[in-house]
Amino acid sequence: MTPSRRQLRWQTQRLLRPARRALLRQLYRDDNRRLADSILVAGTARSGTTWLGDILAGENGRILFEPFHPQKIDALRDLSYFPYLRPDEPNAQLAAYGRQVFSGTVRHPWIDREIGQLRPTFRVIKEIRANLFLKWLHVQFPEVPQLLIVRHPCAVALSRRQLGWATDSDILAFLQQRPLLDDHLAPHLETINRAQTDLEKHASIWCVSHLVPLRQFAPDELTIIFYENLCLHPERELARIEGVVKRPCPLTTLESLTKPSPTTVASSAVLTGDDRVTQWQKRLSAAEIKEILDIVAAFGLDYLYRDSALPQIETTGDRQFGLS
Repeated sequence: MTPSRRQLRWQTQRLLRPARRALLRQLYRDDNRRLADSILVAGTARSGTTWLGDILAGENGRILFEPFHPQKIDALRDLSYFPYLRPDEPNAQLAAYGRQVFSGTVRHPWIDREIGQLRPTFRVIKEIRANLFLKWLHVQFPEVPQLLIVRHPCAVALSRRQLGWATDSDILAFLQQRPLLDDHLAPHLETINRAQTDLEKHASIWCVSHLVPLRQFAPDELTIIFYENLCLHPERELARIEGVVKRPCPLTTLESLTKPSPTTVASSAVLTGDDRVTQWQKRLSAAEIKEILDIVAAFGLDYLYRDSALPQIETTGDRQFGLS
């Protein structure tokens, strides 16, 4: 399909989707209460969480869209925009709410905005605000398999800038949490405060969002799915995912890898026909790329990508990684 036809089809589906989803929100039934039949897909904004969530949900899964958004869910109003929790920290209210999410009892217009099935048999929780308490969720709900999707910081920063997304307010949400500063960010405050351009600030947000889970999880405990590997080696990555979630990916999954997700924007490579892995190298100048990568290096996370468009960490088989 040509890029122009792909864009036209995407625009048509985007116009029709709200009415269909509104009807399904009223009619669907999720009667499966097993926590193990939920999959958590975590990541940063613009990292591919919606795309991966759609792939995993297939034709039988219920997608729960960002159920830990404190500005959308009344039960979470007291939490930061990007909540940080220590793995052993007590929080009965969040634990009770998390059980509603992973058991499928929660219903909410925001959470069910991407509902696509009348009788789902399992759940995929797509979340971009859980990175800083991902280990806490693992401790509270060990039955729930977790996947953390990671995408190149330059690709994420470019996408966020194109959308005009906030920087200062996101960073402030980090800095206002004293435990987060004490546990992880104190050595990096100078780097965060030194960031001046939008790209440097977006890079700082990317770094904080990955620094915490990579430090909190032990090696081999956190399953990382690199966006680039999923694009380039889908069969291999889907086999890895199947081993973690204990659920086979349907044959139609490979076809869905090339379909735009509901959060795709008009400039996305999947619509324009550009290379999804290297598109940012054409749209950012050498100076801009250096801005981003200098921030990443200052956080000590440059081992993930360095100056390559591809991840530099081995995740094949059972090998994973952590950051002490």
